[in-house]
Amino acid sequence: MKNTLKIGTRGSELALKQTELTISALKQHHPELETEVVIIRTDGDVHTDIPLCKVNKTAGTQDKGVFVAAIEQALSRGEIDCAVHSLKDVPGQLDAQFELSAILPREEIWDTLILKPGAKLHSLTIGTSSVRRVQLVNSYWSGTAKTVSIRGNVHTRLRKLVESPDLDGIILARAGLNRLGITGNSVEVDGTTLNIVDMGRDSFMPALCQGAIAVETRKGDTATQDLIKLINDRESELCVRAERAFLAMLQADCSVPVAGYAAINGDFMMFRAIYFTPNGMPIRITHRGETESPEQVAADAFLKLQTVLQG
Repeated sequence: MKNTLKIGTRGSELALKQTELTISALKQHHPELETEVVIIRTDGDVHTDIPLCKVNKTAGTQDKGVFVAAIEQALSRGEIDCAVHSLKDVPGQLDAQFELSAILPREEIWDTLILKPGAKLHSLTIGTSSVRRVQLVNSYWSGTAKTVSIRGNVHTRLRKLVESPDLDGIILARAGLNRLGITGNSVEVDGTTLNIVDMGRDSFMPALCQGAIAVETRKGDTATQDLIKLINDRESELCVRAERAFLAMLQADCSVPVAGYAAINGDFMMFRAIYFTPNGMPIRITHRGETESPEQVAADAFLKLQTVLQG
């Protein structure tokens, strides 16, 4: 069995924290394991001056995940043994030369609204670079809130919120906040106390696979996979398999406004999703199926969506 592991990751504080969590989980099973973290700058890190949905076109990476493509290139060349990703950044259709060898226990999946003191809920200006969140904001506040594009890591966006007179709030994933130690219902940034409001996962649906950390390997690299497979969380794996299958059927990248999640209750899996048509109309889908057949659950949910779209 291998006793050293080169792990590829982005260089953001959150990405490094997720890699640290992965290494900690690995060392519970392999205390003698030596690890080397290799920081890789992705297209999403380079092109910070444009919305995420336009990065693929600018970088010429087609349907590749803007935070994934450069890391996969290093993995393909053998410069790293595995890669740690936020799974919501990974395209639903994985390149045939790679596989996901482990999904860590999933964090909270919902989004949070972070507000300045005194923000007026009936006329908010919210910063986000996500097309999903833009559509959800319009739907949730019935058109009374507006969005402006904002990019950057968690602490950068928090500072931009405090510094910008035009912003009332931003939306971030609770999972990322928790992993960075920002818990509870407030956070202080540069002397300003910001309020944190968790959004309901059904009324303001998260990104598919939100809150999940994935470890990607080269297909056929059994030595690395044998190390990593022990940290896989089965329930989290089943849920994200359904979510990723739904994404793959949609052929969706970050420019497609879709949200949802799978949840397990014993032998049954509940899958919920919301898809926004080009004119902004939301279509909500709910489907229940067998826990051990996540791809079939996704296929049935996708069929329901297609039926509505074609009706």
